[in-house]
Amino acid sequence: MKIKDQHIFDLIKGGGINFIFYGSNLLIVYLLAIVIAKYYGADTYGRYSTIKSLVMILIIITTLGLNTLAIKLGSDNSHYSKGKFKSNFVKKSYVILLFSSGIISCFLFLFKKEIAIHVFDDIKLEQYLTFFPLILVCAVFLNFNSNLFKGQKRVLLFSFISSFLNNFIFIVALLIIFNWFSENEIYLILSFLGSIIIALVISVFKVFPIKKENIIDNISIKKLISLSYPMMLSSSMIYIVFSVDTLMLAFFDISENVGIYRVVTQISTLNTIFLIVLGTVLGPKIAGLYFEGKKEEIKKVIAKGVKLIFIITVPLFLGILIFSEHLLLFFGTEYLKGYHALILLSTCQFLYAISGFVDLILNMTGKQKVFGKITMISAGVNLIMNVILIPKYGITGAAVATSFSILLTNILAVLYIKKNMKIIAIYIPFIKNKLS
Repeated sequence: MKIKDQHIFDLIKGGGINFIFYGSNLLIVYLLAIVIAKYYGADTYGRYSTIKSLVMILIIITTLGLNTLAIKLGSDNSHYSKGKFKSNFVKKSYVILLFSSGIISCFLFLFKKEIAIHVFDDIKLEQYLTFFPLILVCAVFLNFNSNLFKGQKRVLLFSFISSFLNNFIFIVALLIIFNWFSENEIYLILSFLGSIIIALVISVFKVFPIKKENIIDNISIKKLISLSYPMMLSSSMIYIVFSVDTLMLAFFDISENVGIYRVVTQISTLNTIFLIVLGTVLGPKIAGLYFEGKKEEIKKVIAKGVKLIFIITVPLFLGILIFSEHLLLFFGTEYLKGYHALILLSTCQFLYAISGFVDLILNMTGKQKVFGKITMISAGVNLIMNVILIPKYGITGAAVATSFSILLTNILAVLYIKKNMKIIAIYIPFIKNKLS
């Protein structure tokens, strides 16, 4: 009983620390949406959203799963323990990240005009793509460092670096420049770039100088990629499902509708606040318990976690449904075009939240290849549905495609975990979950 109580205490304590920064970051994100939408218009917000989605997807491709592996190895005592690294996985990961992000960045810079015109049919995106290579490289390393802190259970540092600092710097710079210097759209992307650079520099100072044992294990680049690549196909692929809709909408539709859809997705993801917050604590905990062979304790902490998520997410979900029109009108009357998409995505995100630990369970217990196959199927379905539905139904079509794909991912994962690991990864009230 004591162990069980300690697990839930750790979740609430760690989650509470994360919630301070994640909640603050979420507030800033919505303020950014308001500022950009009202100062610059929905079309500019659409271009910014396109760039953000492109960054997220390319981070997945360029990191090759090393960002997720950093969580796992950072939690493994054979690689990191008591503030000291016992292997050189960070140094080797940096080499891989620099090479992969550098190649993609050069390609994007060389063909920025062609991409802006022929892919997104928006010449104004060219100025964004001019600075995009530097944005991508910095974002890749910032993402890796943040996940490393997460694996090391440096919860406060992870929350501050990954979800608060750069957005805070961004909105402050944006407000100062727009009100007292220039209203030119170019300063939006420069502010975004500057915020990422500052956050990256701070994160690097927190990683280096690395405290090492006198003798450390030399892990090869080939070994790292063999461990990380399956994770790219598992935990990372779900982010493609969440991001590809914005890029597909940018391809088939105008930037204004992309901006409207982006606001809709941000409102709907309010349902996942506590899932993300507790996930930062739960991921390393599952990995640690798995390395120690404590499978029964993993079942207990998952059971407590999913129940807690359900209880605190229900009020958020109902609030979004009831006040959906008011929330959209706050951004402007044109955003009412996203009403049906908001209802669809909010319902989907709620169902995702109450079964959303599946990626952590599979990735942190050596089942990343299984989740990789599941997410690859979902990503493929998502892509096909977006191609079919967006040209005809626009914003609503993108919402349908994304909702179906997310639910497909979690349903398949929940069933696999129940059958093969005897873990109930979803909480449904009035139905007793027997962990056996």
